[in-house]
Amino acid sequence: MPSAPEPAALAENADQEHGVDPRLRLLGAYVAQSLRPAAGAWERCAGTAEAERLLHAFLGLDAAEGPRPLLVVRPGPGGLAVWPGLDAAPGSGPPRAKGLFFLRTRPEPPGPNSLRGAVLCGDVPAAPLEHLAPLFSEVVVPILANEKNHLDWPPMVRQDVQQHARSLQCDLMVLLEHVRGKTLLPLPVGSENMEFVDSESETLLDSMDKSVIYAIESAVVQWSHQVQMVLKKESSQPLLQGEHPTPKVELEFWKSRSEDLEYIYNQLRTIKVKGMAGLLDKLQSSYFPAFQAMFRDVVAGNEQHVFS
Repeated sequence: MPSAPEPAALAENADQEHGVDPRLRLLGAYVAQSLRPAAGAWERCAGTAEAERLLHAFLGLDAAEGPRPLLVVRPGPGGLAVWPGLDAAPGSGPPRAKGLFFLRTRPEPPGPNSLRGAVLCGDVPAAPLEHLAPLFSEVVVPILANEKNHLDWPPMVRQDVQQHARSLQCDLMVLLEHVRGKTLLPLPVGSENMEFVDSESETLLDSMDKSVIYAIESAVVQWSHQVQMVLKKESSQPLLQGEHPTPKVELEFWKSRSEDLEYIYNQLRTIKVKGMAGLLDKLQSSYFPAFQAMFRDVVAGNEQHVFS
């Protein structure tokens, strides 16, 4: 997050320019520090009709009547662009470089000499999801897992927060892989030691935590749903949507499908998942046949691609 001192000199010079809002100079100073655009890029951007409208609404009194106003400045092929949110403009495509956000933090408009206390600014990564997932895994989850950080919490609250945090972590990882065209099968809570479980032990049923068994069975249900979503995809979908795909699109579809099924197959063959399957078999769980059927579907789907 930019932490440069307030550019008061720029604001004083702007006051001398008739008709120029000095607060635009303050915003521009942060843009220059964070994005390092070409000379004059901010002035050209702020001078467009659309940018003037957005900046006027952001800095004006009316902004206090709705949700906290948010502006995002990103570099583009034609220079800087101002957007009224984190979503890209229609037809602009995914961002290729980081941007800068400005967020109003109080109802009163910022003054002409300083934005401090009235506007919060910070960097927006070009791929926010790829930054959010490791941030959550490496910062948020360890903080919540540290018992020293919630000594005064009731046990039920602590367990509930940790469970929701892990669930969100899994959802982020699944979503990130989905964006990459891959299907991630999230491992359930308690699977960390599955590779050390002796499925031949006669005392396994008595020693195993029932919550771990429930989590594994729930994971089988989720995995089966994910696998079926992959297998039900059809290469004819673009045609049904009124598009006119080329043969190259058809080849890319089957290549992507094959790679995804191979990715799923490799996950199902890991030691931890084998341990989970062995546990379900030993316990005669009604979910073990579902796991076997899912595995057969993945293998058959790969063979279908090979012989198609």
